Amino acid sequence: MKKMNFNQLFLNSLSDLKRKNLYRELRVLKRINSIKIKYNNKNLLNFSSNDYLGLSNNEIMKKETIKIINKYGIGSGSSRLVSGNYNFHENIEVELAKHKKTESAIIFSTGYLANYSILSSIFNSNIFKKDPIVFSDKLNHQCIYEGCKSNKIKFIRFHHNDMNHLEHLLKNYRLKKNPKFILSESVFSMDGDFADIENLVNLKKKYNSFLFLDEAHATGIYGKNGFGLSLKYSNEIDCVTGTFSKAFGSFGAYVACSKNLKSFLINKCPSIIYSTAIPFSLLASIYSGIKLIPKLKNRRKKLIKNSFNFREMLKKENFNIGNSQTNIIPIIIGDSKKTILYSKKLEKNGFYIIPIRYPSVPPNSSRLRISISSCHSEKNIKKLFNSLKLIKNII
Repeated sequence: MKKMNFNQLFLNSLSDLKRKNLYRELRVLKRINSIKIKYNNKNLLNFSSNDYLGLSNNEIMKKETIKIINKYGIGSGSSRLVSGNYNFHENIEVELAKHKKTESAIIFSTGYLANYSILSSIFNSNIFKKDPIVFSDKLNHQCIYEGCKSNKIKFIRFHHNDMNHLEHLLKNYRLKKNPKFILSESVFSMDGDFADIENLVNLKKKYNSFLFLDEAHATGIYGKNGFGLSLKYSNEIDCVTGTFSKAFGSFGAYVACSKNLKSFLINKCPSIIYSTAIPFSLLASIYSGIKLIPKLKNRRKKLIKNSFNFREMLKKENFNIGNSQTNIIPIIIGDSKKTILYSKKLEKNGFYIIPIRYPSVPPNSSRLRISISSCHSEKNIKKLFNSLKLIKNII
């Protein structure tokens, strides 16, 4: 039998990616502050970070974290069902539930893991008499798709943010007694637009469905005290997830839900059952963030205002920013090679903006995904705009 050369197979795959201008590699950065990094021996303004409020370098959060580490140590030492469930975990979840206006909450290691493991645990269970029918927005994050790969469900994608199409699909199955699920993000991670939450809730009620909403990019910025767009409909949305790794400036994720769903996940969700509990070092920064976020109204206002102004500037110069309504502003270029060229030219001009290509976005929709932070000044943003305009004229 011929010996299989596994490394050659890996190399063939990588060569194919390079040929298609889709090859990616890790870049080694040196951090200067929340919006500045050093790369290739050059100081650059970072417009690719999700640290929307600059809290990753917040002095209060750093002091609170050090205080907790000195008191309790670093690691939790076990999964939560064994000996890793401390009062600190429980206190954070109680506070989160209050802010999210839900019965309960539970924290996870990452947003990807939360969405994937919650959905897969529900869909792979034997609680339904008939196979669930799952309606998912076409531009939902990959982790939501990964959670929907069970062969026990019928998975249907509806056109992005198109409530007419979603209702058309729901109507087609209205006589079916199968449980129905609607999945959406509240702020879409690559397009920066808002979901039509009001109509998602209306359709959920009209067609007796379970509504799942991912608030990863809304948490910390939008809604009352920065705790998300779901708050207005907290009694109507069945499951809300979000992260602490973006506007919160830390790491980890949460689900806000009913007491029964929380208990179901504790008993059925492998990532809760088998994963070591979040360590004290992270719990401290999360808890500090929960207390701090409501006080940052002016920071949120600045972020929203600067993002609006930048979007208007780009639209006047006919940049394709899709339907962006937030501080996530894509400049959609389409061609992967051209997008890489834009990124390289911006780097020469002092900006760090990563080219986003397939599979992170659909084919032929490569883009520069610009993330505005409250730490960016109007001068920073104007400088970026002028650089983009200049590059557009020469490419």
